[in-house]
This record gives sequence, structure tokens and C-alpha cells, in this order.
Amino acid sequence: MNEDRREDGNRVSIGVDTGGTHTDLVLAGRGKLVTLKVPSTRDDLTQGIMTGIARIVELAGVPQESVSRMVYGSTFVTNLIVEETETRVGLITTQGFRDVLQIGRASRKPDVYDIHWRPPAPLVPRHLRLGVPERINHAGEVILALDEPAVRAALAELRQAQVRSIAVCLLHAYANPRHEQRIAELAQEICPEISISLSSSVVREFREYERTSTTCVSSFIKQPVQRHLQALKQALADHRVPATPYIMRGNGGVSTFDLAAQRPIAITHSGVMGGIVGASALALACGIDKAITLDMGGTSADVALILDGKPVLTHRSHIGPHPLLAPTLDMVTIGAGGGSIAWIDGGTALRVGPRSAGSSPGPVCYGQGGTQPTVTDANLAAGRLNDRYFLGGARRLQRGLAVDAIDRQIARPLGLTVPQAAMGIISIAEAHMVNAIRLMTVDRGLDPRDFTLIAFGGAGPLHAVNLAEALSIRHVLIPPAPGNMSAMGLLCADVRHDHVQTLVARITPEMAPRLATIFDGLLEEAQQGLQADGVEPAARRYELAADLRYEGQNYELGLPLSRETLAQDLDALIDRFNSEHRAVYGYHLKHRAVQIVNARVSAIGAVPRASWPAQPATREPARAVDTRQVLAAADRHIDTPVYRHDALRPGQALDGPALLEYSGATLFVPPGWHLTLDAMMNARLAAAAARTPGQATEQSAKELA
Repeated sequence: MNEDRREDGNRVSIGVDTGGTHTDLVLAGRGKLVTLKVPSTRDDLTQGIMTGIARIVELAGVPQESVSRMVYGSTFVTNLIVEETETRVGLITTQGFRDVLQIGRASRKPDVYDIHWRPPAPLVPRHLRLGVPERINHAGEVILALDEPAVRAALAELRQAQVRSIAVCLLHAYANPRHEQRIAELAQEICPEISISLSSSVVREFREYERTSTTCVSSFIKQPVQRHLQALKQALADHRVPATPYIMRGNGGVSTFDLAAQRPIAITHSGVMGGIVGASALALACGIDKAITLDMGGTSADVALILDGKPVLTHRSHIGPHPLLAPTLDMVTIGAGGGSIAWIDGGTALRVGPRSAGSSPGPVCYGQGGTQPTVTDANLAAGRLNDRYFLGGARRLQRGLAVDAIDRQIARPLGLTVPQAAMGIISIAEAHMVNAIRLMTVDRGLDPRDFTLIAFGGAGPLHAVNLAEALSIRHVLIPPAPGNMSAMGLLCADVRHDHVQTLVARITPEMAPRLATIFDGLLEEAQQGLQADGVEPAARRYELAADLRYEGQNYELGLPLSRETLAQDLDALIDRFNSEHRAVYGYHLKHRAVQIVNARVSAIGAVPRASWPAQPATREPARAVDTRQVLAAADRHIDTPVYRHDALRPGQALDGPALLEYSGATLFVPPGWHLTLDAMMNARLAAAAARTPGQATEQSAKELA
């Protein structure tokens, strides 16, 4: 990523991040950077998006006709999978393999000791999973020709069952797609109204269960995604917004709506990637190489890593209970958001989440009929939230309702005071997030003390410094508009396409020409993708990589390559793999044969990146707008000055305890921490002095649990 890229001053771009509660927007261009939140319109997301675009261009004082680029991120696909209410899907597979989707890995994760555990139901029920006689081996050789009469019968049966989409996943189709392509031809003849998804087009990787699951998910979401993107594209045209629409992909890049509609599996994690990309761009601008990102919203908290200035990419993930073979930024998601519900387990143990009050009815303090206390209610009862300045004053919170709900449902049953119960709820939610951060760092051999914590989302800044104390992290960074960070990240993302081909072969000097041919084919596809997305040749670049393993292993390590490497002695590649294996696992098997499993090419198109504008520093001291009593512990209130972010200037500093209120978030600075605003109005926090590793959060959580 070019560090010097900036948004063209004559262009106007809009990032739109649509969540279940709010649609966040950022407009950049013509020397302006404007942020906005509007309510999401759940029944038709397009309405809320167009309302937001109309309002933000009015706020910025620019005509709609000047918007040349719109980048969209949404939880739309995730909601489709969670609700499973959209498309009736059928599956055609190799005879004898119809139950691969049901059997999976025969794993009892996440709890092998839970006798009540039941495996999740597959997307395609058994009566809609049909096998046809055919067989291609792993080398792509036809062992048994495709039985076309059986295919015709299967297509007719699925048509009779009124399926709207068919996934086709034949054994080893990644090595030879001929049979799948013939099934698609027959489907066009027999049932042209039914959408067809071929595994050889969706994901050209081995591992039968994951490939089948990925193809079925793609088939399940394909039609609703196409309808949604087409409706949004048409709405832009109807409102005379000439922007080229792009959408965030799971790999942290973007693509045009047209390419996303062709490969919807690539946008399954669209809704959560903008924040990670935005945090990565912010870390780069601030000279931070290693960071932990925390995106805490209303329902969940997402934790990711930035290493060497880049987010970590993985090629295996899940959406709901369904595994995917698709490149995504690596992250952990837990049910710890502002709307996470506090409840009592077994009459004596306080629990928080994973259930959420959502946006409707929402937390009790919203006054919309919610009855169960949440983390937001606890923060309000603790004095950390301003009931008159929530969302910049757009919503008034009902503190009395929150206190009463905590008292009746948590405090009295446990024999606690309301302050004790409120702090208990906060402490347990924070303990969950501490564990998630440890999962991404300590469990991977990384020391969180070497990282800066970048927190955003509507609720992230409220808890960030407490999490840092619990993990002995000494530096925290809060962006200028934490509630709009995901939308900002959309305007920092490059165009990106990832291509992969499985080959599974032992590395020998003789295979260099074969490898070169495979990579040349992938590079040609990559070039076509960037060209289709309108990326100029000068802005294109390509990254090559290979997944390697020792013969007999089941998992691989990815290593970057260059085109020159393929023309040289491959022994150097084997030596690199041995070194990497030793670094990751602590040993290597120097005399064991090494296999190359997957060839990968990433095509990246650099686009202008939005950035927070720098402002001149001031020597004036920061002035508080109010003072509030805030719970510092279950039995202790402290007088806490309250500041407004939009009233401060770069160079101003303050010491904890303090509250810094943004239009879409609140930052809590506990005692012992110092805050300075930099030129971009980032809040940079540092522990004021050496301190014992903070364990108060975890200890309080353990006592109450």
C-alpha cells in the first residue's frame, strides 16, 4: 500500500457502512471530511442509505452530482445466513458424497463434553442433496464419465421441489471442471430459471467438506445479493448520484458491484472489515507497526491484529456455523456489545451475553420497551454515559429505567447494590474482551504489551483503557470519529481480487515449468479482474504466494513468492519453508519431502485513500464542559471532568479521570492515564507511570461469576 496516497481533492467519495441499528457515512473530497449516522431501514436498507447520502452531501455543501465513488459495507450477507430465510437451495454432487455436508469433520467442537450438543443443520436438507455417477481423480483425470441421464433426472427432481438455486460440487472439480460445466449446460437447457453455482468457479481448492460448504453458502446468498446490489445501484441512478459503486470484501479490498454479484462469497464478511482496514490505515499514518484493533458495537466485539503495518489474512473462516474457503482478514468475534444482556445463571452467577437486546427493543434505557439490563444500561448507571448527549444528543436515555432494571433483575437477587451490580456487568463484559485479545495474541505466542490498542465502534472507547490495563498495554489510540471508523475504512481500501489453484505436488526441480504455467494463468485472471473494475495499469500490482507443507501433514504454511523465484532453483523455496516452519512450530523436518498445495495470486489496484485532515496545534488548555460522578469501583465515585471532542484542538492534553464525548461514542479515561490529541485529532493515551499489570477487571469478573 502506497503510504503517500491521498484522496484527490477534486473527487468526492462516500463510504457507507450499514449495520442493524445505524448506517454510518463518511464523505471525503474537495478539502472536506464529514461524518454522519442515520437509522438503518431494516425492511429496505436502500432507503436508509439514500437518506444518508442526501443528508451528508447537504452537510458537506457539495452537489450529489459530484460524488464519483461510493464504497459500501454491510452485514446484509451475514444476516441472510443467520436468519436462513432466503433461498431454497439444492445440491448436486458425486454419487456417494451427498452427506459430506452433514458429516463435516465429525467434530464436537466447541464443547466435546456437552452431552446436549447437536451439530448445526446444513444449509441444504438431505432430500435436496442428490448424487450423480461420475468420478474425476485429484490429478484431473476422468475415471468415470458423467452420467447425463442421471443429471437430467436430478435437475428435474430439484425443479419439482421448487428450489431457486442449485450448488454443484463434484469430487476434485478444482482439478478438472469439465463435468461441472456440463451440468451447468444441462441446467440451462432444463431449468434456466434456476441459479447455478459451480464449485470450480466459486473456490478452486481441495478439502471436500469446506469446498461443498462454501459453494452451498454462495448458492444460498447469490440471488438475494444480486437483487440487493442491483436495487442499490438503481437507487443511485434514480437519485442522480453518478458514483461508481464498490463493495467491501472479506479480504479487506473492494470490488465493483458487478463483480461482487458474480462472486458473492467474497463479500460474506463485508460488514466487519471496514473497521480493520481503517485502523490499519490509521496505524500506518501514525507510525504504528503492531496494533490490536477492537471494534465494539451494539451486538458484538471484533478483535483483529495488525502486524508489520498490515492486517493478518487467513484463507479459512466461518459465517455462522458454516466453514468457508475464502480469503478474509483474521479476527475473533464475541457476543460482547453495548446491547449484550446481563442475566443470572443458576440463581447465583452473573453472566453477560452472548444474547443481545439488538436495536429493537434495545437496552432498557432506550425507552423502547426493552426490559433486560445491558452493558449500555450499566455504563449509564455508572455515570460513564451522558443521558442528554447520546449520539450527539439525537437520543435521550432514561437513566431511571436502567437503574431500576439493574436493581430488580441483578442487584437484589444477588444481594448487591446497584453500583456493585453495574460494575459487575461492566467487568464481566470487559473480561470477555480481554480473553478475546489474549486468544489473538498470547495464544499465538505474541505479547500484547508490544502492541497499541486501537479501539472504535460506538462502545469501544468506553472500555478500551480498562482492557489495556488488564493486559498491561501501555498505549491506546482512539480515532477522531470512532463511531464512523468502519465507514472511514471503506475509503481506505484498495481494489483487491484473490485467485487460487490447488495442485498438491511434491516440490522438485522438474516442476518449475508447471508452476510457472499455473501462476501465469492466475496472473491473467487477476489482470482481467482489475481491468473489469476499472483500475488503470499503472495502479496495479500483484502478489504471489504458495501454501506449502511436509508430505503427510494436513495444514499448510503460506510463503510469499516472486515470478523470478519460479524460474530459479526451488531448493531455496524449500529452505525458506523449513525456516518458517521452525519459527512457527519450533522444529523442522529438513529431510522430509515438501509439497506445494495451493498457488495464490492477489491482484491489488491502488485507489486514492481518504485521510483525517491535519490541523494546527494550540497552546490553550482543554476546558471541561461539565463534571460528573462516575463509578471508579463498586463502592467509590469520583468527580470526573467531561470534555467534548469537537470543542478541543490538537496539542491539548488531559489527565484521567476524564470523559471525552464524541457525537457517536464516549471515551472513558481512568485515573493514571494521560491523553494527548495529535494533529489529526486522534486521542493518544499512555499510562502515566509504571504500574503493576492490571488485574482488577478479571478479578472482579471472577468474584461475580
